[in-house]
Amino acid sequence: MEAEIITIGDELLIGQTVDTNSAYLGQKLGSIGISVSRKTAIRDNESAILQAIAESQSRCNILIITGGLGPTKDDITKKTLCKYFNCGMRRDLTVIDHLEKIFAERGRQLLETNLVQADLPETCITLQNNVGTAPGMWFDQNNKILISLPGVPVEVYHLIEESILPKLQETLQLPIVEHRTLVTLQKAESLLSKDLEEFENTLPKSLSLAYLPNFNMVKLRLSQKANVASDLIIDEYFDKLIATIHDDVFCLGDKDPATHLSEHLIREGITFTTAESCTGGFIANRLMQTPGISSVFPGSIVCYSNDVKISELGVDPNIIETYGAVSEPCALAMANGVREKFNTQLSIATTGIAGPDGGTKEKPVGLVYIAVSTESQSICKKFRLFGNREQIIQRSSNAAIWMAKQVLTIPL
Repeated sequence: MEAEIITIGDELLIGQTVDTNSAYLGQKLGSIGISVSRKTAIRDNESAILQAIAESQSRCNILIITGGLGPTKDDITKKTLCKYFNCGMRRDLTVIDHLEKIFAERGRQLLETNLVQADLPETCITLQNNVGTAPGMWFDQNNKILISLPGVPVEVYHLIEESILPKLQETLQLPIVEHRTLVTLQKAESLLSKDLEEFENTLPKSLSLAYLPNFNMVKLRLSQKANVASDLIIDEYFDKLIATIHDDVFCLGDKDPATHLSEHLIREGITFTTAESCTGGFIANRLMQTPGISSVFPGSIVCYSNDVKISELGVDPNIIETYGAVSEPCALAMANGVREKFNTQLSIATTGIAGPDGGTKEKPVGLVYIAVSTESQSICKKFRLFGNREQIIQRSSNAAIWMAKQVLTIPL
């Protein structure tokens, strides 16, 4: 079963707004066995919308449209859908009740402009939007399903989870779809592919393996479609996948490795801190996203200048003078110094050149030293990372998280 997505809005085409809805829709539809075959972005223009809908419905049986459902004059999706389905408008009283409740809770006056949100095409089924003012719409004609949603991401997510996925599953005969994901760090996609060549050659046709690389991290997603639960063999092959590259697996599941590390630190009560130069606090920021992190994270230091490295971390000035701030001795001194300063069991330190300026022949842009220190050992590794400034910072943080596992026993 295939679906298409149409996103409506001038702001999407000029780059003012980034379309996150399509990625979410693709993920959620895929989870119930519906593949997104095409995505089209168009401007707020009646003829463009009509043409895009007609072309899409000639190719697929499920079409999801996002955007253009606001109360202002430039939001023309509802009127255009009335023209496409050759119908008039109706005023939905359940939507009015919802609007009155929302505006009363917010202490705002409900205007006629807002009541327009309750005017819907006669041929649609109303999809109640409990987190916003614009309802979704479900059209089902000639064995073709068209779903129209507001463009606000949180409202799209709510409608998909609460209304659309259950209704699609009730309406259509869909296959069972299962996914299993694992995360690797610090190993190139090409090398993983080489290690997994034999494994992939043994995969039955109902299973597929996808490589999802991102900033020296590769997620491997094993997928299976089946008509009945008794045909599912995905867990057997996922165990084989793990066993094949066990030493390269950082964690299981589609999750941020920083979350996996912070969850382990919280669970085991391991206190930690960071001293960050080239990453500017990015590692600490990723780790502190996990609820409960305050129990093991007293604070960290962004030590960009040499003076701060010396005064706050106790780095010996002779180290910087002899080896430079971007060096293994400096990284180790930073890691040891910040761990002692905050009296923690673990520390991570980074020093390097994120660019675009500051590099030399001896120490080019992308050179990063990362040190990890515990009460019993301290280690440091040299990395040559590539990309722009943002990418080098991201890759440095993933490398630092990987290094933490070199000194800790972290279960998958």
